[in-house]
Amino acid sequence: MLDRRLRIAQYVLALVGLASAGYLTYTKYAHGGVCGVSGGCTTVQQSPWSELFGIPVSVLGIVGYVGVLVALSLRGELPRLALVVISGVGFGFSMFLMYRAYITLEAFCPFCTTSALMMTLLFVVSTVRYLRGPDPEPAASGGGVAEPLAR
Repeated sequence: MLDRRLRIAQYVLALVGLASAGYLTYTKYAHGGVCGVSGGCTTVQQSPWSELFGIPVSVLGIVGYVGVLVALSLRGELPRLALVVISGVGFGFSMFLMYRAYITLEAFCPFCTTSALMMTLLFVVSTVRYLRGPDPEPAASGGGVAEPLAR
């Protein structure tokens, strides 16, 4: 039951992060990085750290969140491990970007911060869920009589 709750939490975190990254991508392409919410958004969106090899980092965020959603739709240990890896890479990259935004640029972008927070929480929940393992299967109802062990 706890595993199911953790999966639901992962879905919610990924969807919030996807919405944030989606908005940042929209403003990057539609408005040249000018965000009407905060001057810090514009500063961050127009900085050299807003792109990696010519690709907006918000697009990379979308790819990461979609990867999380795909992994969540699959069952088994490999998708559970993939969630830890994807969110771990996203967490590390987000921390680098937050350092650049807050320390280097001295700017605050609420959408960047939201995305970084969602990826951080995804990493924590994914790691807990992976280490905890799946919920045990419910015991089959055998009429209350235990089967003898085979010899």
